[in-house]
Amino acid sequence: MCGFWRLVLVNSGLRLRLLPLREGAGRLDSPSQPMFMSLEINSSSSTDRDITAARQADVVAFLHRAPFALDAYRLGFLPGFREDCGYQQTQYQDLNIPVGMLDNDFRNPDLDRYVARFFEYEPKVGVIGDVYEGDDVDEYVAAAREVQASYPDAELIIVPKCREVIDTIPNDLVLGYSRGYADRLAHEFSEPTDWRGRRVHILGGSPPKQWDVIQQLTRPTLTDDPPADIVGLDWNGLHRGAQFGEFWTADGWDDSGRDASHVTVRKTVRHSLARIKAFWQSHGVWPDSTPHSDILEIEYEGPSPTNLDSAVCTECEANVWTTRRGPFIAEYDTGVLCGYCSYECYFSHRHRNNLEEIASEQSVYIPPA
Repeated sequence: MCGFWRLVLVNSGLRLRLLPLREGAGRLDSPSQPMFMSLEINSSSSTDRDITAARQADVVAFLHRAPFALDAYRLGFLPGFREDCGYQQTQYQDLNIPVGMLDNDFRNPDLDRYVARFFEYEPKVGVIGDVYEGDDVDEYVAAAREVQASYPDAELIIVPKCREVIDTIPNDLVLGYSRGYADRLAHEFSEPTDWRGRRVHILGGSPPKQWDVIQQLTRPTLTDDPPADIVGLDWNGLHRGAQFGEFWTADGWDDSGRDASHVTVRKTVRHSLARIKAFWQSHGVWPDSTPHSDILEIEYEGPSPTNLDSAVCTECEANVWTTRRGPFIAEYDTGVLCGYCSYECYFSHRHRNNLEEIASEQSVYIPPA
């Protein structure tokens, strides 16, 4: 009588292999020996390398207004905003934050308007829009092709909202995986296998939720499916918690600084951003290099004496123009420009009111000695 076989799972793309059991083990005519199947998993270095590469994003974006977008930029995030929002940076003196990612107004979509905004802002990453029906795919692809004709290096994202749409979007375009605030989330109409082998940007969701998606879309499978290529992700849910004095941590929201007088919303958001960066670095998702270092540059000249509208020192009300050195000037992230008759007045007023400059020392004018 023939012996039984055991199934061995070899993790080099997850090949299946049958091996004979040892003589006399698990035979039908041996009731004292239960029949069983042995499962063994061996890791493959090539598969591990593929998964590691697939999980490392090209960009981690943060979409918000100034000054939060400026802080995110300095930490290595790709800054951007939704097409109906903007950075709201006109309140500052000569500040120009380039648009790294332009999201669409998904509540009031208009393809022609979005394409016009793309040409206006020239972002590196663009979310063309959400597609709910297979019959609408061609229209969105045509919009993407129009943009690509002028910006061939742009990463263009189309967001499927039903299973049928996933397969009809061309492979050179990025699939947007909805995980945050949306009327229809990706996991509600699809399986992880539907996204494998495609380039994917995860839209919204806290880092633990996004990490769960990344693992689902990239882990080894029995059928040797290629992992999804996670090209980017974004989440801007930090500001709401910061308004209540809470900052994000890998273990949840922390409100330990809620009652501290020196803690501001901006400082809390910046602290959360730093923790998110550390989270993605620890999981191998954070990009190898700053994604915008060679293409995006902040333009900011800082304040000068010509920007002052008043000669009165903000702190002591002396005339700033009658001092030996002239006015000291600071531009704060509140959009207020203040003149001082001395460094001591600047320092006292700044710290007593817990103020912060829009761009650190770049936002302070110190007259020559």
